[in-house]
Amino acid sequence: MGDWGIRVSKPGFDVGTCADYDLVMSSSFNLLKTKSVGTTSGTVAHGLSYAPIYMTCQSMGVGTVGLVGQLFDPGNAGVDTTNIVTSGTMKYYIFYQQSI
Repeated sequence: MGDWGIRVSKPGFDVGTCADYDLVMSSSFNLLKTKSVGTTSGTVAHGLSYAPIYMTCQSMGVGTVGLVGQLFDPGNAGVDTTNIVTSGTMKYYIFYQQSI
């Protein structure tokens, strides 16, 4: 039996024979699984018993949006085993994977 899963190739590449870097997605890749997405200007209870991986996006000025990383900590913004805490209005993405 062959290796089963899902593979999606870039346009113009044969999904059965192309290299991994010519794939848009493969179920063999380690993919983040999204738990929740929303917008907040405060605390979000994530409902997990561990500190998850998360991302936030925040306006950095007129017409500019920045991706704020996991270690972002102005005004004690961050994550723990029950909540993520944001500083200012942010769009957030919480993933099921545990952070380090």
